[in-house]
Amino acid sequence: MHELILITGAARSGISLIGDVLQLCGAHNAVSDRDEIRETMVKPILRGLRADCSGQNPLPSISQCLKVSKIVALPWRRNIERTVAGKEGQIYYASPLSCLIWPIWTQAFPRARWIIVRREDQDIVSACIRTGYMNGYKNKYGWQEWVDWHKRRFPEIVSANASTWTIWPHKLMTGDLSELKDLILALGLRWDIADVEDFLAPVLWKGGVFEVKK
Repeated sequence: MHELILITGAARSGISLIGDVLQLCGAHNAVSDRDEIRETMVKPILRGLRADCSGQNPLPSISQCLKVSKIVALPWRRNIERTVAGKEGQIYYASPLSCLIWPIWTQAFPRARWIIVRREDQDIVSACIRTGYMNGYKNKYGWQEWVDWHKRRFPEIVSANASTWTIWPHKLMTGDLSELKDLILALGLRWDIADVEDFLAPVLWKGGVFEVKK
């Protein structure tokens, strides 16, 4: 199996969109519609860390997670390998929860390639307030603290892993696909501008963008 591609960031940042583009370009999703990794592995770990399983409030202690990572790394890797058994080529897993327990993923897959998906703070906060199931905080100040917590994790992930990329999906909304193209090619995936344009067209048209910068 190729080393995993782990796509993460704060929720409401465009993580699923980037995962969908990777799949379009030839990567395989580690999970099906029912995310068995989240349900059978990630959520139990978060419960053990006394954190919210939805990744909202409370958030886990990273120092505690670092301690736990050395204990669970080997069974974690074995369980992931069983989950993706039979899938060929590049395999990705996209989840905001990976950011919360990054030490476990890093210990289990030290050569994993990480994609950190970013979005402007105020856009994330507004999206969280508008989203019904995002109910961990009562106001924008609480959600800003939640965003800030995630932003402190990003340099930790970069420092602890050899292969990391940061991508801002909002650039796609201006029709600029250059950052996305660079990422896809760096991962060794197939870049077909026509396929990507067709896939992104409904999103771009909704934002009033009808031409992309190639």
